[in-house]
Amino acid sequence: MRRYNMKLFKKAVACVCALAMLAGSVNLAPASADAAKKLKLNKKSVKVYVKKTVTIKLQNGKKKGRVTWKSLKPKTAKIVKKSQKGNKAYVKVKGMKAGKTKIKATYKLGKKTKKVLTCSVTVKDKDKDKDKKPVTTATTNVAVTPTQQVTAPTAVPTATPEPFNIIDNSKASVMMYIDANDSEYDGISLIAEEVKADVARVIGVGTDEEGVALDSPNGLSVVTDKAALNGRAIIAGTVGSSGNDLINQLVNEGKLDVSDVEGKWETYKLQVIKNPIAGVSEALVIAGSDKRGTIYGMFRISELMGVSPWVWWADATPQVQSRVDLSGVEVNVTSKEPSVKYRGIFLNDESPSLTSWTDGRYGGRNPLFYEQVFKLILRLKGDYLWPAMWGNEFSKDGTDGGKADDTLANAILADKYGVVMGTSHHEPCYRAGNEWGQEFNSYRNGISDGAAAAWNKYNLPGEDAYNEKINSAIEAFWRDGIKRNKDFDNICTVGMRGEADSSLPAADDPEKYADLLNHIITTQKTLLSEEGDANPTQLVIYKEVENAWNKGSLYEKDAMKDTIAMFCDDNWAYLRTLPTVEQQEMVGGLGMYYHFDYVGAPKSYTWIQTAQISKIWDQMSVAYDYGIDDVWIVNVGDLKPMEYNISYFLDLGYDFDKWGVDGSAKLDEYKKQWIKKQFAGLSDEQLSEAVALIDDYLDLETSRKVEHILYNTAGNCSDMFSVDNYNEAREVLMKCNEIMGRADALKQQIPEDLQAAFYQLVYYPAMAVPNVIKIQIYAALNNKYAGLNLTVANKYKELCEAAIELDNDLYNTFNNSMPGGIEGGKKWKGMQSADQRYHIGMTAWNTDSGKLPSLRTVNGESGSAMNILVEGITDSMGTLYTEGEASLPEFTSTNKEVYTIELANKGTESYDYTAVASADWIQLSSVSGTINSFDSIQVSIDWSKITADSQGTITISDGTNTVTVAVSAKVVNVDGLEANTYVMANDYASIDVSRYSAIKAGSGTDNRGNVIANKMVVVPDNGKFLSSVRTSASTITYNDAAALASAPYVEYKVYVPVAGSYNLQCKFNPTSNVEYDNMQLRYGISVNGGAVEITNSIVYNYLAGTWEQGTWATDIEKNDRAKTTTVNLNAGVNTIRYYQCDPNMALIRMVISADELESVYNAPQESYYVGKNVNPNARITAKSNMYVDFKS
Repeated sequence: MRRYNMKLFKKAVACVCALAMLAGSVNLAPASADAAKKLKLNKKSVKVYVKKTVTIKLQNGKKKGRVTWKSLKPKTAKIVKKSQKGNKAYVKVKGMKAGKTKIKATYKLGKKTKKVLTCSVTVKDKDKDKDKKPVTTATTNVAVTPTQQVTAPTAVPTATPEPFNIIDNSKASVMMYIDANDSEYDGISLIAEEVKADVARVIGVGTDEEGVALDSPNGLSVVTDKAALNGRAIIAGTVGSSGNDLINQLVNEGKLDVSDVEGKWETYKLQVIKNPIAGVSEALVIAGSDKRGTIYGMFRISELMGVSPWVWWADATPQVQSRVDLSGVEVNVTSKEPSVKYRGIFLNDESPSLTSWTDGRYGGRNPLFYEQVFKLILRLKGDYLWPAMWGNEFSKDGTDGGKADDTLANAILADKYGVVMGTSHHEPCYRAGNEWGQEFNSYRNGISDGAAAAWNKYNLPGEDAYNEKINSAIEAFWRDGIKRNKDFDNICTVGMRGEADSSLPAADDPEKYADLLNHIITTQKTLLSEEGDANPTQLVIYKEVENAWNKGSLYEKDAMKDTIAMFCDDNWAYLRTLPTVEQQEMVGGLGMYYHFDYVGAPKSYTWIQTAQISKIWDQMSVAYDYGIDDVWIVNVGDLKPMEYNISYFLDLGYDFDKWGVDGSAKLDEYKKQWIKKQFAGLSDEQLSEAVALIDDYLDLETSRKVEHILYNTAGNCSDMFSVDNYNEAREVLMKCNEIMGRADALKQQIPEDLQAAFYQLVYYPAMAVPNVIKIQIYAALNNKYAGLNLTVANKYKELCEAAIELDNDLYNTFNNSMPGGIEGGKKWKGMQSADQRYHIGMTAWNTDSGKLPSLRTVNGESGSAMNILVEGITDSMGTLYTEGEASLPEFTSTNKEVYTIELANKGTESYDYTAVASADWIQLSSVSGTINSFDSIQVSIDWSKITADSQGTITISDGTNTVTVAVSAKVVNVDGLEANTYVMANDYASIDVSRYSAIKAGSGTDNRGNVIANKMVVVPDNGKFLSSVRTSASTITYNDAAALASAPYVEYKVYVPVAGSYNLQCKFNPTSNVEYDNMQLRYGISVNGGAVEITNSIVYNYLAGTWEQGTWATDIEKNDRAKTTTVNLNAGVNTIRYYQCDPNMALIRMVISADELESVYNAPQESYYVGKNVNPNARITAKSNMYVDFKS
């Protein structure tokens, strides 16, 4: 009855109001109410920085209305996302270049109603925004600099930023409230349990094997009934009408302002509020703009407690603390929107390691496994995943391991956690790569071909090879995938490659392939629309698709207008070509598919982490400069042991302003912060040594991926360090020994609770990587000395076999007896299943093509026979002397060289020797001894005893035979030479590019026609020689010598003894041209102020990522590209000026030589420069230590 009367009442009121309004005598609502109903945009004008986005919304539109959005100057501000529904219409606008434009919204409702609205957009260049000031606190007016984090949120003004206590007396001092009616409760509740587990870790209660908090009255209580709140609390949830009710209450009461997070992407606000509700004295509010924003805010609390994102995945145990106070500044902040919208990882090439581990622990790649993956991604502030797919179907793999039913258990769990799912480059419409073959019979419908053949015959209607049954079957297969997964948060891969990650036959004709892809993508997007799937779509421009994109102009096709174009690296973490300005404005977004792991030609690498983070910064910053900020995803193989690389990649994508802008200067800071997160409690000295060990093993991997080193190529140095020239192999061997010794020493200092993390993140790779190199060098030396019939070959065989055994020991420890005792040392059993076939001596592209080296035995002659070998710059230790004369290379007062004489034996019996120097300035590490098999004498000069060039001899005798070794010492006068001037010796000068004599900034015109600043930047710890030089701007090309007049440059000084023509070899990281049709990576050289000579460092038909053009494959395995030109130098000091003409180059070494260099894998060691500190005693010790094991 009441309801009926209320209806009558409402009708009566409506009639009265209508009559009154007609008479003009009644106004029941104030003017503001009418205004609120007026159709309008939420903003009349907006400001946005270049490469950033802003959202503009239509207000008060009708549900049946439709809006058409348009940017009047898309080159200034581009529409990257939009909704046309009148009641939910909005547009996301991205700033492209500095300037002004307007966004026009044309609203239509039926045939009569039409209205045009505009919003003015001002795009600003952040680098030129001089009005920008640091965020300050209201009371101190001092810029806030967070101290405990990787990515710093923006500080919220607060009058009294007092610390917020979360743990007191080894007990949680707060409870956590989450609202069960929050629309994102499913994910937030899961993360609340994670925070609870982190509190348990910090107070010392601990967790079970899967990271669930153990029961304890001292732990964190999580409640969903706000009536249960008392004392102090953490309140977590999303903002908005469907969000956390208590947060909304605080907003409505004016106690919390969430305007700075509303409508944002993955943003959170932390704020401490006193007396927020009755019974609660203090609360830390975590207000998220959406599910992931809230989750990031919750995990921020874990970070502030000292819990690493790798707490479970790398056993990075946090310090147990009885009291934890969170910085008042840190808990009154608003985070920024991520720099890159989608940031994720791809689990790939997962057999044998990841599959072995997950099969043993979880029974497969099911929700039990993926739950740990999802939590890790969110802890790392990622949001996107391509799941394992070699033998798996993500949407089918349930906890029982069965695949008969589409359980969707993995997909449902991902959606709960808020992780966006995708599929790889060859898996369209949510379909795993294996599904077509498995389900083919369900779609066959009279097709005579097999599954793979049918897939590869999909064609354009009207083509001669068109088969309607095949097209219909495949399209039905795609539709069913869409139906299955459309309700989840996904990015839908579109396009088509050949079955099993191959190329389609049409790919041989790029223009035809482009037309086919246009048809395929259009068809797929039609299916998505018909099934009501509004998820973003994405084409991955992988391998042969790149030709269709460029030669076939796929970017101009209709299919790409609102599709993300995902560009790719060359599978070795160097970029391929990037989108032109024109292409950037034609597509629905831009992405990058990057690699830390790869299976394919020319060689696979799946065993260990290999990328310097400087390389990641170098290449991904170039990608970012080309507008690629919608999606970043990286192939991480088995996930472990890529922890360090994954962290940096995702942190860079989350906050590019912090870690990307001038990022080369921030690499050391990042390393220090990252290692401290994993090993809190270690001393600064110990943390620095851990960082150094990681850097050192990654530097070895950068020289050549150690799996690819082959001992039997030491002669031509194609895959191996030279055992003959420039002392190269022995220098590497000394470095390996040093790294392993330091790793052992640091391990002894690590407390038990950090031993597991230390083994995984530092010790295992810092031991295993140099040890694999030692296996190959020992094998090469074994074969070299066996060829000379010296019994020392047997010792090198023993050393090689011992290194092989150590490799097995390290491998088995990882799997079966991990230090620290976690789960009896077997938590990671199977995760290192890449045995020696996978990481020693790979001979082909397939992952298990490795072979242990062939070793030789020398039986020895009867008796004894003294044999002398002497070190040389080239052909070192290559000639046997039993009598007569030999000579050592020239000693110089600048380099203070230490050269080696080896005493070997061909016989089975020992002999005694004596060594006598002709002058006291010749110093010998040994003057007599007994040689069973082998020993050495280190020769140096006491430079305090000579003032001019001197000659002498060393006489070595076994009592019967005598060898005289000539010694020549040259006093080099460097008085008056400027600092960093290199001095040629032994006919070459090898220059470290970071040691310049002058550097000058400049400017240039970028790819959008703007004149911008440019400078030369030294990137530390980058490339195989540990530093590189590149330009700061990645979008400038200097086309000729005239353009170089305003370009930045760097200069090097080198002293040569005589005038003449010299070879100048420039070595570069093996990067690629960014413009597909412009195969140039040019540099300019000017000598002594003369004309600039411009040289292209790549061949005219260079093509990265493919073995169609051979130089890429050679360069990428060696991890450098060399180009040699000739220069005319004066006697004395010369100035060599270097210019970078094209984007995406990095100079890593210069070598000036009088003649062509002998075979060497890398380059001769760095030469002497003025100011270099040379320590011959340390050199004597290091070289002597190589021979310690040979005396017996």
